[in-house]
Amino acid sequence: MSRKKWYKRLDVTQMPLVPRILAGALRLLHASCRTTVLGWQHVKPLYDSGQAALCTTWHFAFPALINRFSGFNAVVMVSRSRDGELITRVLEHLGYQVERGSPGKGGAQALRTMMGYVNRGCFAGLLADGSQGPARVAQKGILLLARYTGTPLVPFSMAAQPCWRFRSWDRTVLVKPFSRLVLAFGAPIWVNRQVSAEGLEQARLELENALNRLTEEAEEYLKR
Repeated sequence: MSRKKWYKRLDVTQMPLVPRILAGALRLLHASCRTTVLGWQHVKPLYDSGQAALCTTWHFAFPALINRFSGFNAVVMVSRSRDGELITRVLEHLGYQVERGSPGKGGAQALRTMMGYVNRGCFAGLLADGSQGPARVAQKGILLLARYTGTPLVPFSMAAQPCWRFRSWDRTVLVKPFSRLVLAFGAPIWVNRQVSAEGLEQARLELENALNRLTEEAEEYLKR
């Protein structure tokens, strides 16, 4: 039986221990890392004041960062795919609130629900390039959330050494035990509620460029 066919038969709803075990493994994995945080001064005022923020990164970084914000009052949007079911259960064991949605599959309703969380002061975690890409190209959904809620976007990215890098569409990164992990945060990006279509595209490019710059900054720091 191929790995793909074996995976299709996996039903996490029938194996409740699997997400719990994975969550525990992620906690241990991240606890073993030596972590450096760059640019926290951009986030600290928001965190200290209890203000909501839309924290966004690239899809490739998600597994490497999945446990870093479990102590926050955070809600994460996860796709309705088969992978998303497992990810949802792992995130719940890590203490996150999870809202399910993806383009064409409950995305609009999920976006409205996320607005409710954000309006109540939650930190929201979203992937700028979505669940299907293209990789490292910012999509407009998170910009609309920032626009309608008046909540700042906080771009951040990462680099790790050593790490596993998978042959997926986004080249997913997972830290190895005892690796060096660098998190790089950027300045908040605000989207005016009255922004034009042209202005929204400019904000999208600003977010995209910020995330790519932060990825490079984290990678360069590891070379020191």
